[in-house]
Formats: sequence, C-alpha cells, structure tokens
Amino acid sequence: MRRLLAITAIGTLLLGLGVAMSVVAQAATDKVKVSNCGEVSAKPTGIVLACADANSALETLKWTTWNANSAKGTGVYSYNDCEPTCVAGHFHRYQVDVALLNPKTVKGAKVFTKARVTFPGITDQTNKTFKLS
Repeated sequence: MRRLLAITAIGTLLLGLGVAMSVVAQAATDKVKVSNCGEVSAKPTGIVLACADANSALETLKWTTWNANSAKGTGVYSYNDCEPTCVAGHFHRYQVDVALLNPKTVKGAKVFTKARVTFPGITDQTNKTFKLS
C-alpha cells in the first residue's frame, strides 16, 4: 500500500511539474511582443505597416507559431494604391503568409522588429520585409 501511495505521489508530482513547466514556457513565449505603431501586444489580429498614414497593414492575422525567436501566421496584406491620390486611392488585399523576426529589447520590452510578408501563388506581388515600430 505504501508503495502504491509513493508511486501515486510521484506521478502527481511529475504531472504537476509538467503543467508548471508548460505554464512557464507559455509565459516566456508571451513575453515577446510586436510593436504596432508604438502599441505593444502579443499575437495581434492586425498590424499597421505604414504608421504615418495607415496605407498598408496586415489584417485578420491568425498565428500558427509564436516563440522567442519568431512568429508565423497567415492573414491579409492590405495597401492603398494612392491612385490618383491617397485620399481617392483604392485598397487592394492579398492573402499572405507572415513571419515576425529579429526580436530585440526596445524600451524594456522584447519585440519583433521585422515582418516578412510572402504572397503564395501570386505573381503580381513580390515578397516584402517591413521594419516594425
């Protein structure tokens, strides 16, 4: 009986440690954020890429991975063609793959500083890399 209780106690302890380690790993991952025109957050659903005029952005983002080195997901790249002017221009939208890269500590927060946008199966666009601020 003592042996069974000892085995049960060890199993409970190991299970508890596994849960605790998972929580710690998740907390460390959530500490890496992204700056969205100065507003810092983790796993945003949208990122403005042109902070001055919001003429390009990533929208409806869904993250498949988010760790201390990079984040990957999918979404929509939206940009204003500014034809004939930016006020009268039209927004174009493309399905894209997104990777957030180059984490650095900025103003005390660890943030991704680059976004790489790829256009799978689209020939009229080239892959783009944006500096995030």
